[in-house]
This record gives sequence, structure tokens and C-alpha cells, in this order.
Amino acid sequence: MSSTRIACIAIIGKNNSPLHLSPFPATSNTLKYHFLTHATLDVFQARLPLKSNGDSDFGLLYSVDEGLAAYGWLTNTGVKIIVVVDVGGGGAGTPAMKDGELKPVFRALQTAYIQLVCNPFYENDEAKPITSKRFIEEVKRIGENWTPGFAL
Repeated sequence: MSSTRIACIAIIGKNNSPLHLSPFPATSNTLKYHFLTHATLDVFQARLPLKSNGDSDFGLLYSVDEGLAAYGWLTNTGVKIIVVVDVGGGGAGTPAMKDGELKPVFRALQTAYIQLVCNPFYENDEAKPITSKRFIEEVKRIGENWTPGFAL
């Protein structure tokens, strides 16, 4: 469990356009994470009618044999936050995470996104990726500092 870490954070717009993708470490192959995050969008669509209780946490969306597990969060405005976790080779894609361990990460990412879009100088255009240095640094801080069981 100590080898569990965040491998990637993605922000996907309400029209399924990629707004931001940060792999950890930054030199990782981003194409792999683009494919994985886009594969999770179908799971979001399938679960959306079942989420009538207002809970934003979509839980485990997709698992890959290499020990990667993608978890999802849906904001009130339809923006999707996807966190891919490297579970340290949990074996055949079996996630070694407890329910709710990523909630502090999702809440911190949603807060960073809210601060971004509340900036009066930010142009909220889903056709363009997010280029705000402050937002990118905050996502990087969250991704690098998260440890299971501890708040951010």
C-alpha cells in the first residue's frame, strides 16, 4: 500500500473535451493516460442515470492490469475529474484502495478548478486546454503530495 501514488490527473469538460492532463512524474507517457481517461467517459455516461442522490464520487471507473486504476468525480457543472492511481502492482488490476481515500484529492482539485473559473480574467472556453500556471501548479502539488490516509 505504501507504493500507491497518483499517476495522472485529468480534467474533462462537460462536452467531453480534455481541459487538462498531468502525468506524475511529468516525463511519463501522456498518450497512455489520454486513452485511459477517455475510456472512463463511457463509464461516466453509463452511471449518470443511477446517480440521483447528488453524490459526486463515481468511484472506480476503470482498472488496468498494470496496476493502474482510474477513479472519477463529477462536478455540478458537468466537468469530470479523473484521477489515475498506480496501486503498485496490486495484481490483475485489483485496486488496493479503500472507498473514500481519494475524496480529499477530488475536493482539492474541485476547489482549485472553482478558483480558476471564478477568476474574472479567466476565459472559460472548453475548446482550449487550461493554461493557468497557478492552476497547473496546484494540480501538481496535489498529485505529488497525496498519500493514502492523509489529508492534503
